Amino acid sequence: MKRRRIFISAGFWIGLSLSLAHPVNSWADAMPAPQLNTGDDVSLIAGDPNHFSAFAQELPETLSRMPAIDPESGLHVSEVKPGLFYVTEGVYQSAFLTTDDGVIVFDAPPSFAHKLLSAIRQHAPGKAIRYLVYSHGHHDHIGGSGVFEDIEELEIVAHEDIAESIAANGRPGILAPTETFDVSHKISFGGELVKLAPASFHSEDVDTIIYLPRQKFLIAVDSITPGEVPFMNFGATSDVGAYIAFFDTILEFDFDTILSGHVSVLGGRDDVIVAREYAHDVRETVSRGMTTFLDRFDVMFQKFNHENANLAYRATIEAVRRECAAEIIDRWKGRLSVVDVWADSHCQTMILHSIMH
Repeated sequence: MKRRRIFISAGFWIGLSLSLAHPVNSWADAMPAPQLNTGDDVSLIAGDPNHFSAFAQELPETLSRMPAIDPESGLHVSEVKPGLFYVTEGVYQSAFLTTDDGVIVFDAPPSFAHKLLSAIRQHAPGKAIRYLVYSHGHHDHIGGSGVFEDIEELEIVAHEDIAESIAANGRPGILAPTETFDVSHKISFGGELVKLAPASFHSEDVDTIIYLPRQKFLIAVDSITPGEVPFMNFGATSDVGAYIAFFDTILEFDFDTILSGHVSVLGGRDDVIVAREYAHDVRETVSRGMTTFLDRFDVMFQKFNHENANLAYRATIEAVRRECAAEIIDRWKGRLSVVDVWADSHCQTMILHSIMH
């Protein structure tokens, strides 16, 4: 055993001396240095190429738009337009409108719904909450509605598909709608007008565009994230094609402020236009890559000795995704935050959409 260890040690030193004598042919020169691969797992291990610190920080322009969160309440509440307030804890958003006859609330995220009642009472003292409007049926935006359970004469308004989904799923903490609509709906209350229009850009059921024409304020939850690229899978949309078409639909409205349900930042028309440009850029970049997809698959399958076609297909998708992400990150890293976090997801989502359509 001792002689074996000596032999290995000698071999090691001989190999090392040869590599030093011929550095051009060394292992270090033959293998590329490890570098950040945004499509791989994020690492917490210091020195790992994919350590979280290797990803870009949020842009200063994005950070400067974030409102301060009150340390005592854990919320930011501000009056966007006279009588119209928006609420955020930094991740989710809600809003409420005070009228002559009471308050209309839009969504109740469970992350801060338990604080929402006190915020409303502080900014609308003595006014009853009369309406709660659901943007869509996902628990992370309306799962805190149970805090309104004891409010008398409360009308809970939602599209009929949302009501059916809530009834079918039986999620605890979500109050059942008391008033539903199909095509479109209006709430005329206390001298104010709220328009509700069904749409399709995120939810598997239906989304509701909530529009306050006098305030030029629009709510389209899970649509864009102002100052940032969208969350993975373009905001976890259930229909990529509908998501792409959504931008033109939303820009037909006369609005200057948009609440999109996530992050702490309110957006404007320019944010929607930039988000549309980004989504279209991803789609067009993928389209260019897909023109050679089948040829590249054939080459990859041949390299795999015509074994395991699924693996060859995956490798081809990964190649197109990697090239797409590199282009998108390069073009957008100075315009929107977290592009290197989600570009791979966006490219892959658009690749799958391209394959299926």
